[in-house]
Amino acid sequence: MNDLLYNKKVMCPACNREIEVTRVKTKACKVLSRDTDMCVHYENINVLFYDVWVCDNCGYAALQDKFEGLFTRDVKAIKENISKNWIKRSFTGERDVDKAIEAFKLALLTLKVRNAKNSEIAKVCLRIAWLYRFKKHSANEIKYLNFALEAYKDAYQNERFPLDKLDEITCMYIIAELFRRVGKFDEAITWFSRIVASPEARSKPSLIDMARDQYQLAKDQLAEQNT
Repeated sequence: MNDLLYNKKVMCPACNREIEVTRVKTKACKVLSRDTDMCVHYENINVLFYDVWVCDNCGYAALQDKFEGLFTRDVKAIKENISKNWIKRSFTGERDVDKAIEAFKLALLTLKVRNAKNSEIAKVCLRIAWLYRFKKHSANEIKYLNFALEAYKDAYQNERFPLDKLDEITCMYIIAELFRRVGKFDEAITWFSRIVASPEARSKPSLIDMARDQYQLAKDQLAEQNT
């Protein structure tokens, strides 16, 4: 196994069995760059590949910081809708992009089975889109960007902020940028304008700067589309 990775034993909250999961060593988490929709590119190893833990025994999957948070009703839903059809397989050790996509889609399935909040679904869909970006599969990237966009819009309208660690202004920015990336430039311009005009956004000057840049880019793209 890559020496930047290590295995750790944890208890699966769905089946109460001890399993092994793979984590990235802190020293490997060196950021190379960030895309305008917050996708992080790493220098040594793609940390995102390992952000979902999967129980090889029952099929339960979740982002590692959410792995332990299950209610009794969730356990029942997972057993009835995932575990009974689960074919045991391991997700420990080094992952390529396809294995990472499989893990994230299992996490998405778990969220849907649990009737999880749209903010949680949006977060996972956005990361699946990033994985397809790494794979240079633009059609699937756009597909999951659209899924993330719809879920974030619903969460923005119906959930209380912060959404996990996401504040309202950052959520608005992500919605705006996703609109731009899926080619809905009018909507992107509207959302970027709201950020720039928002008094609350003044506490995030770097985000305002990004919103201004993307606002202008969306306007240029819209003008090009209409020529």
